[in-house]
Amino acid sequence: MRDLRSALAGTKCWDLQTQALFERHGEALEDCALQNREELLGLCEFIEDHDIRSYLEIGVWTGRTVQALQALFGFDKVAACDHGWAAQRGLPMHVPAEVDWLHADSESDEFLRWREGLGHIDLVLIDANHSYRAVKRDFEINRRFPHRFLAFHDITGFHPATRGVARLWRELEGNKREIVRPHLELGLAHSTMGIGIWSAA
Repeated sequence: MRDLRSALAGTKCWDLQTQALFERHGEALEDCALQNREELLGLCEFIEDHDIRSYLEIGVWTGRTVQALQALFGFDKVAACDHGWAAQRGLPMHVPAEVDWLHADSESDEFLRWREGLGHIDLVLIDANHSYRAVKRDFEINRRFPHRFLAFHDITGFHPATRGVARLWRELEGNKREIVRPHLELGLAHSTMGIGIWSAA
């Protein structure tokens, strides 16, 4: 078994500096993976344990999460979609060259055509608009296409803006696995985010 913790050591995640920016501006205006490091580690363990060979990330911020995962796993197929909010806020993008990249909203007809073209995806991570309407739409769209697992970020609903994700996660039926770990880089014994992984059977 690889030392995944060490492999992730160079990836900056949501820490005290990120939290300070979030509190000051109402959004995390920083070029980093907007993830609880312990939960990102848990996601990596899931990917390794389930031999995930194709990955799609919907909502990438600056691309640091997909960049880290691709560096670790070298997926056979890797894709990402985002409407570019981080770039509009003056932050750089770090989407690896081998990523099948779509600069569009996941609600668009362009996304539907692109997603159909991707074919089967082992793991889809939904981390875009966190409103209930939007995350439910992303779920319903992506469950229609061939996949093994659909994952959601921010299932705890700790921040008010993420309560729509938590609501949908509670409502879902099927097999559900939660990666909910203390946010140690904030000095907290509880999660402020959470990753949920769903499959129909």
